[in-house]
Amino acid sequence: MSILILFIALVLAIMSLTQKNTVGAVMAFVMMMFLLGIYYIGMGEKLLGLFQIFVYTGGIVVLTLFGVTVIGNKFPDFKIRPWAVAVITFVMIGLIIIPFLMPEIPSAGKPIPLKDQVKVFTDFYAEIAIFMGVVGASILYGSIRMLHTLKHEKE
Repeated sequence: MSILILFIALVLAIMSLTQKNTVGAVMAFVMMMFLLGIYYIGMGEKLLGLFQIFVYTGGIVVLTLFGVTVIGNKFPDFKIRPWAVAVITFVMIGLIIIPFLMPEIPSAGKPIPLKDQVKVFTDFYAEIAIFMGVVGASILYGSIRMLHTLKHEKE
């Protein structure tokens, strides 16, 4: 069942990125975020699931709609750029492969003594922080680039 939820969430994510209709794209985004929250709750992470539903599904969608209201919803003409397709393909393959390259957490399933808990967190924190930093920087750059493109199109 969880694979089905993740597959539907992936389809909704692709729909939210490829639709030209802003309302349809935002609705696909809302359903994707909600399904991710349901997935987290189903995996036993109730607090994370509730944060996903309330903060991301609610707050981020409101910010997105506010941005669309301020900027407008006219997208620039789409041109196929082979280098962009290659970069996106490379990044997606990397995101699929990364979970298999991560080392296993020692003592999985057994309680970890308190003095070792900090060590486990700090050992993996740097790798996760770097990865999330790269993802966040990429999203920020894409958002700024899109704002720049839309601003020049209005002029």
